[in-house]
Amino acid sequence: MAIPPTADELVRALRAEGLTVVEYKSWRTHNRNHKGAWGPVNGVMLHHTASSGEMSSVELCYSGHSTLPGPLCQAVIAKSGTVYLTGNGRANHAGGGDPNVLQAVIDERYGDVPPVTRMHDGSAGAVDGNARFIGAECINLGDGKDPWPPAQVEAMVRFSAAVCRLKGWTAKSTIAHREWSNWKPDPAGPGMPSMPQMRERIAARLSHSSTWTGDRPAPETPLPDYGNEDPMSTPNLSALARAENLILLKDTPQTIYWTGEHTDEGSEHGVGGKTVLDGGKYVATVNVQLVGLGENETVRLYPVEEDGSGNYAGQGEAHEIEGRGDPALPVKFNATITGRVYNRLSFQVVSDSSATVTLTNATLSMLSWPS
Repeated sequence: MAIPPTADELVRALRAEGLTVVEYKSWRTHNRNHKGAWGPVNGVMLHHTASSGEMSSVELCYSGHSTLPGPLCQAVIAKSGTVYLTGNGRANHAGGGDPNVLQAVIDERYGDVPPVTRMHDGSAGAVDGNARFIGAECINLGDGKDPWPPAQVEAMVRFSAAVCRLKGWTAKSTIAHREWSNWKPDPAGPGMPSMPQMRERIAARLSHSSTWTGDRPAPETPLPDYGNEDPMSTPNLSALARAENLILLKDTPQTIYWTGEHTDEGSEHGVGGKTVLDGGKYVATVNVQLVGLGENETVRLYPVEEDGSGNYAGQGEAHEIEGRGDPALPVKFNATITGRVYNRLSFQVVSDSSATVTLTNATLSMLSWPS
């Protein structure tokens, strides 16, 4: 019999697994405990929201609707991979299910999928899944066409692994809603692995520490094989940061100035710390955090070249950072960027928002090979 995790235990476990966690409104005291049992908990159940829009979906899962009051889950997993906590206790997400499936989850001794022996329609003999499972609603239209981004699937794996690790369960304590209520289809759609595949990935995480990075999605941009050009070439490592706020002006390109140099000597990257490479090839991972970016608003991040006089001589491919709806919530974004520059490399951002958007933090890790 597993005691439900406390709010603090759940937050610590999720963040230890490398997830970005947002505590939404009064989630710590938001539940349906007055309507039924909460616990013992026996597993994690994955759903899709059948909705679109990040913050509107989060609010829906927090408040519910006219026929089903919230919370509708303990957590919402966005397409970006961010986890929003919406309930702490009983939630209206699972409904009635097959007692044989519950026993298979408790025993963790089934094959690829839990055995189905009866309809899971909440009829007589059904088990109250709302008391027994921690539910994660994952934002997706559920129409069989809306894709599942790798970052969201990875967050689903990490969420499941975090709870299983916390409670001492194996991957077989994670099931899909459709495996509990066989008249439900979720989660499914392009990019969503099968549940046996999901459990394989969860098991792989559980076989390592919570800090394991081996199961992260591969970068969209492949790393350049520069070693084949020059076997004697050794890359330089730069690790830079900017902690000071930068107010972004609408439609005005602004350079990111790196004010913290973790691997290099101070002022090695040019006047003001904006230049990170003077000619050569590079692969860089840039992380930024923004506040004030509203829904349907974007900030573009891209590499630029500047000549010896400080004039910008070229611009690389832009990466768009999209707002999530509530401008008060921070938006985190990372991009892997590769390329070659013949002058000096810098990074710029430009906002299309008329409101005040603030870049609150930025970090850069870069390997470079001089030309």
